[in-house]
Amino acid sequence: MSDYVPKDGDMSLFENDKEGNENRPDLTGYAWINGEKMRVSVWEKNSGKLRYSGRIEEPYNAGGKSSSTSRSASTEVPF
Repeated sequence: MSDYVPKDGDMSLFENDKEGNENRPDLTGYAWINGEKMRVSVWEKNSGKLRYSGRIEEPYNAGGKSSSTSRSASTEVPF
């Protein structure tokens, strides 16, 4: 394994498999902002001139809640 430690401002992007859904981003990955790992989504826009637009948000978790919410909810008693 690598001993690399990500620093604020570092970003990694990977080509996304759209699986037939053209609304999905062309590239996805992560960026480190203020010591937190954030999810990055990028769409390629080609209207005569190649452009990119994107979004940075909290990492996705399968529960559909933000990671900050799920952290606090995991300590709650379910009854």
